[in-house]
Amino acid sequence: MPNLLQRYLLRQFFFAAFNTVLLFVFVLVAGNAVKDVLPLLASGKIEWSFFFDTLFHLIPSMVAYSLPLGILTATLLVLGRLSSQNELIAMKASGLSLWHIISPLLLMSAIGVIFTLIVNFHWGPHSIVYYRKALSNIIRQKPLSFIQAGTFVKDFPGYLFYVEKKQNDAVENCWLWELDGRQTSGANLFLHSKRGILRYDDKKNAIILTLLKASGEKYSTRPDGSSDAQAIAFDSTDIALPLTAMLGKEYFYKKLGYMTLSELLNERKSVEKSAPGTQNYKYKITTNLEIQKNAVMSFATLSLVLIAIPLGIRLSRAETSANLVLAIALALSFYFIVMAISWLEASPQYRPDLLVWLPHVLFQGLAVWLFRRALKH
Repeated sequence: MPNLLQRYLLRQFFFAAFNTVLLFVFVLVAGNAVKDVLPLLASGKIEWSFFFDTLFHLIPSMVAYSLPLGILTATLLVLGRLSSQNELIAMKASGLSLWHIISPLLLMSAIGVIFTLIVNFHWGPHSIVYYRKALSNIIRQKPLSFIQAGTFVKDFPGYLFYVEKKQNDAVENCWLWELDGRQTSGANLFLHSKRGILRYDDKKNAIILTLLKASGEKYSTRPDGSSDAQAIAFDSTDIALPLTAMLGKEYFYKKLGYMTLSELLNERKSVEKSAPGTQNYKYKITTNLEIQKNAVMSFATLSLVLIAIPLGIRLSRAETSANLVLAIALALSFYFIVMAISWLEASPQYRPDLLVWLPHVLFQGLAVWLFRRALKH
């Protein structure tokens, strides 16, 4: 049963960790929203319900990074404030050892490790798969929503077009350019039509723009570099605007980073059963690396807290900004080492699936040294 001082410390730590984790989750989710989803919302291609649904499903995958960073920040904030206000000295004077004082922090970090393991191996992969599939399929679910009236559409590589009015699948006053940087004019073809029809071709995975009574010009470049324009006209012509170039392949590919623990283990088992070879061995190491990396990121909470405890005690800083900067610097150092080792997946002879635990060895070794110094004081 924790005593009064431990309950006080646990309460302070819990609220600090909760607030900082929420802050970092918000920052990471907002970053993905600005990059992927917000432009679609601003252009009217998706609705608010889709916007909030995708961001909500993105949260679990962001917890894997936010939780270690949040608990690390909370440790520095709480211990830094207690140390600066001499509350730690008062606790020690009352007969409490350092290990007794920090036991609530170690308990919370252990709970954080267990929670992050569940997130990294189960909730996180499910959430990121949902998010990526939703973004990949949004245009195929409502393909005609990508064509907006009153604006130049530049989403389809090789084409630029403008429609003045659009109602359902009918468009009016449409200008279209087929771009080609090799031509002096910058385009191969220009077409204008007062009326057109939009439809989605599932087999071609493309939006088909049918221009009715279209007229325009076809450009070519003469040997002297000047441009030659030839007038053309059509009763009806179809322009295929492929979605593949813009959104990737028609079907969502589930890479190793999007797999749950059971799926990763099945992948590794299937490789072990197949014929031995260089490529199979490389893929086995890559699969092992993904499993180990998820575990490493989960135990990051414990390693970062262990190094933050003596730092928080010795620095004696109550400033939130200074502790926040220190926490981010420590976490980024840890994540950078993990990422740098992950780059070795192309060189399986170096066993990156084992080397990926190196940050824990370094950080916990540094934590032991800092703890020994803190115990002397």
